[in-house]
Amino acid sequence: MRRKEGKTHRRRHMSNRHLSDKYFYVGEHETITNIHLTQYNETTLHTREIKTTDVFKQLVSQDHINWFQVSGLTNAEAITRIVKDFGLHNLDAKDILTPQHVVKIEEYHDRMLIILNSCYYNENMEIMTEHISMLVAGNVVITFTESNNPVFEATYKALGSNMLNIRKKGSGLLLAFLLNTIVAGMVETVTKVEEMLEDIEETLLDVNNDQGNMGLLIQQRRHEYMLIRKNSQPLKEQFSKLLRSENGIISADMLPVYNDLADQLSFIIQSTESCREIISSLVDLYISNNDLRMNAIMKRLTIVSTIFIPLTFLVGVWGMNFKFMPELDWRYGYSIAWIVMILCGIITWLYMKKKDWY
Repeated sequence: MRRKEGKTHRRRHMSNRHLSDKYFYVGEHETITNIHLTQYNETTLHTREIKTTDVFKQLVSQDHINWFQVSGLTNAEAITRIVKDFGLHNLDAKDILTPQHVVKIEEYHDRMLIILNSCYYNENMEIMTEHISMLVAGNVVITFTESNNPVFEATYKALGSNMLNIRKKGSGLLLAFLLNTIVAGMVETVTKVEEMLEDIEETLLDVNNDQGNMGLLIQQRRHEYMLIRKNSQPLKEQFSKLLRSENGIISADMLPVYNDLADQLSFIIQSTESCREIISSLVDLYISNNDLRMNAIMKRLTIVSTIFIPLTFLVGVWGMNFKFMPELDWRYGYSIAWIVMILCGIITWLYMKKKDWY
């Protein structure tokens, strides 16, 4: 276990920032590289596992749409070979192997490379991100993911049910389904963040609720919102390249699908802006509530201090050691002193209550 953590620690310090003939995966996942090939047309659909040592171009069937799903990027050599086999540059492999790379859509003459990140909540309601790359070349679509997480399970189901006649269309529609899976996940994630922020707002508006950990929750939601915004904003800016694509991958009849994806991205951006405004108001509300609680505490302390001011005065007077103090010789002096102090306290309390000072 320690050796595994050590590998992760060393890989974090690797860098693909410099030009080189060889690049490495610099993420944190330890998933062994596995490749599955799904081939389909109007009548057939089958998936099989292939070896990382296979010649990938020889596996391509011209009568089918070929979807290579690469899970795990630890085998950087195989990733680089796949990229080169399908006509891309060594630097494109570097982008795929670098999870910190910016979101981009790179269009070539007859192929396309998409680099992005997905956001989703796991079963423990912890937000997760995954670096995803897509390479489209003719009737070939290659997806690269960091782990074995079933990101594209919905796409498999769409192929099985032939949704929107996907098996009769080209690789452009498969790409649309893959992108839709990622974008839909972002929509669900930002919607959950917005709902949780609204729950925090309801809690803060009710001053009787326990608000001890609200500050930490606001900071956590803020981190999640910023993560979604960081991954969705660049994708929205780059997405217009797909709508203007002239390489033949996206045909005119597929544009409504891609326009719908653009609308979903716009919804995500609007939701993140809404989250930003809610977080800003929550911070102000949280600080205001803290000030109100502090003021309430200070008011109680002030009331107690005010009640005891006349009592302190009386005790100070009767505590002086003068020889001629008639109260010292009274038989009921001690009792009268208590009665006077109690009456002073009650009168002071009633006066403050009448003035509505608390």
